[in-house]
Amino acid sequence: MRLLFSAHGLPEKVIAAGDPYQAQVEATAAAVAALLPELPDWQVCYQSRVGRLKWIGPSTDDAIRMAAADGKGVLVSPIAFVSEHVETLVELDHEYAALARQIGCAPYLRSPTPTIDPALIETLSQATLAALDRGAAPAPFGPWTCSSEHGKCACKARGA
Repeated sequence: MRLLFSAHGLPEKVIAAGDPYQAQVEATAAAVAALLPELPDWQVCYQSRVGRLKWIGPSTDDAIRMAAADGKGVLVSPIAFVSEHVETLVELDHEYAALARQIGCAPYLRSPTPTIDPALIETLSQATLAALDRGAAPAPFGPWTCSSEHGKCACKARGA
């Protein structure tokens, strides 16, 4: 079984211009994976590509194909989505599930988003209160900061 952390993709040019999104997603996935030693085979992938631009990857559909080629099923975790919506309910539950069936990637499982989990709500309230205490200055919540190559990160606003 391969754990796929699926996040919404972005065009590569956005990341190249200093946006920290990919680094943040990958750090979050690594932190979650560290809590799951029973699932050592994991990968970050990206979904929802549109248009002609080159997007960050690998794509979720390519990651499912790679797992099938390796003879593995997948557990897809929508790592950067906090609620159920079209990209989880349609893309993950229908489109990617159909792809997995078509190519023999079994089992195909999908974990739910946190949605109204009390721990999520508590953390969001803490982040909101911390933001109110800061005034209008944007900054990430928690100790993790982006590397210097991500010039568009709000970490830089707090001198990190």
